[in-house]
Amino acid sequence: MLKKIFIFMICSILSPPLLTYGFDCNKPDFGAHIEDLNKEGYFVKHMEKDSISYYNYTGPCSIAKNYRINPVISYVFIENRLYARMMNIKSTDESHEDNRKYMESEVYTKSGIAPYEINLDGDWWVYQWPMEKDNTKHKIKIHSKTQEIKDAFYFDPLRKKLKIINDSDDPASLAD
Repeated sequence: MLKKIFIFMICSILSPPLLTYGFDCNKPDFGAHIEDLNKEGYFVKHMEKDSISYYNYTGPCSIAKNYRINPVISYVFIENRLYARMMNIKSTDESHEDNRKYMESEVYTKSGIAPYEINLDGDWWVYQWPMEKDNTKHKIKIHSKTQEIKDAFYFDPLRKKLKIINDSDDPASLAD
C-alpha cells in the first residue's frame, strides 16, 4: 500500500509540467504548422497579406522583455508554418546606448553569438545575428532619436517560400 501511495505522489509531482506543456513564446518552434501550435486556440489571426498570416498569441507566456518594456508581439506564418516572431516597441525612456548594451548582452547571453553585422541605415541602428544551428536569424533595429525598437526572430528556410517580389514586404526585413 505504501508503495502505491509513493508512486502516486511521485507521479503527481512530476505530471504538472507535462500537463502544462504548450507553445513556448521564448523558444518558438519555427517551421511548425499552426494546427500543431494552436491546439489550445491561443493564436488569433489579426491580418493576412499575400501569403503571410499574422497572429497574436493570447495564451500564458511571458518573455523577459515584458518586465522591462511593453512590446507588441506578432507571430508570422508562411503557408501555415511559423516563420517569425516580430516585436515592436514604440519608444523607451532609456538612451540608445543603454538599449544597445542591454540588447547586445541579452542576445549574446542567450545565443553566445556577438552581432555579425552592425550598421547604420538612416536613423536606424541595425544588428543581426545568425543562429546557424537552428537555421534562424535575429535582427533588431533601434531608432537613434526616438528609441523605437523593431525586432525580428525568423526561420530562414521559410524565407525562401515567400511569394513576394519586393524584399521590403518581407516582415523580417523590418522595413520602415
